[in-house]
Amino acid sequence: MSVAMQLAQLHQRFSEKTIKNTQKQPLIAHDEQWPSPCEIGTADEHGMIQWQAIVREPAGSLADLANALELEFPDELSQFYGHMFAGSILASVDGHQVELLQAWNEDDFDLLQQNITGHVLMKRKLKQAPSVFIGLTDQDDLLVTVLVETGEVCLEYVGKKPHHVLAKNLSEFIASLAV
Repeated sequence: MSVAMQLAQLHQRFSEKTIKNTQKQPLIAHDEQWPSPCEIGTADEHGMIQWQAIVREPAGSLADLANALELEFPDELSQFYGHMFAGSILASVDGHQVELLQAWNEDDFDLLQQNITGHVLMKRKLKQAPSVFIGLTDQDDLLVTVLVETGEVCLEYVGKKPHHVLAKNLSEFIASLAV
């Protein structure tokens, strides 16, 4: 099964669990200046709006970014970031709470690519193997990353080399997540 399909199923499970626990779709702070096609309805009295992941047509790609950085990203990365517009997915894996980052809208996808560029350039400066972040953990400086050369999904402290492999690839990683 493709990472795009796995991600769609993960979003579905996350949404179903959120609805079961809160009687609402996942919520995010509403920002009129930062609209998304996945917003549902209008903001509530607390300024929160419900959202539901939607398939992005056409899908986004990280190929131009990889070329600009003179790297070859694993194909799964473009599926992970370019297949859908959505809010973050909260899940757990290997004893860690994780927040998987997703593109909220087209501008967010562009911003995400700028942040990936900064991360890769930092790794080069530190003479470390390039990685691309895909999520945050319950520790402020601990990231979930994909190693560009191998496709392995790892835990990595900001500015440090990855120290723990969570999965051999994104597909295996997504399959291991509990929402």
